[in-house]
Amino acid sequence: MERIRIVLVEPQEPMNVGAVARAMRNFGLSRLYVVNPGPRVGPPWAREAYWLAVHAEEVLERAVAVRSLREALEGVGFVVATTGRPRELYPAPVVTAREVPAHVLSVAGEVALVFGRETFGLTNEELDLAHLIGSIPTAPEQPSLNLAQAVVVFAYELYQAWLQEGPSAVKAVKEELADLDALEGFFADLGRYVLEIGFTDEHRYPYAMRRLRRLFHKARLSPGEVQLLRGLLHQSRYAVASSPKKEGAREKDG
Repeated sequence: MERIRIVLVEPQEPMNVGAVARAMRNFGLSRLYVVNPGPRVGPPWAREAYWLAVHAEEVLERAVAVRSLREALEGVGFVVATTGRPRELYPAPVVTAREVPAHVLSVAGEVALVFGRETFGLTNEELDLAHLIGSIPTAPEQPSLNLAQAVVVFAYELYQAWLQEGPSAVKAVKEELADLDALEGFFADLGRYVLEIGFTDEHRYPYAMRRLRRLFHKARLSPGEVQLLRGLLHQSRYAVASSPKKEGAREKDG
């Protein structure tokens, strides 16, 4: 559980942050990152946050405030973004909160669970950074959850899975996935490539890239595989750039 960090993106209510800290303490989590907290939130954390952080004051005091989601995910190897909003296309596989622990326990390195704003959750661009999308099935009459309630559900499922696995979860050989920086470097290369070869255009680019992100996230790429794919793209781009010169030289010789 020590390698799991909870990331809150731009929370607006200090009491929600305090309630999240308490939920984390309930289920063995202690590492809280807060992205661009509102002026009413902190740091220093507002007293309203401490009102709800009962017996979890230490979680609040150790919480890290950062300016961007990328900064909050520094050093993370596996990102789970949470959402309750239906989207046209998700950039990563979607599973329920109950299914998330199996994925977390199977991978090595740092893990982040990312929760969005109280008003509209995470943006599409923020979801793009996720290896996995977690959702909580709710009644259609009232589908939305309070921020702390959502954290409670995911934290509970993680803790129950950890209790069931016990020492075997720690000793098990875990899959090493490419970290966020390596993946984003690959997706940047891939994005330039698909535009250069005319696979897509500027208008359809976001949709095409989310489909490609989803495909490669399903593959659970290792560091070596990402390096191999980036080498393939680099060589392919070089070959494409060189081919017109070769054709032109042939025409001139003829």
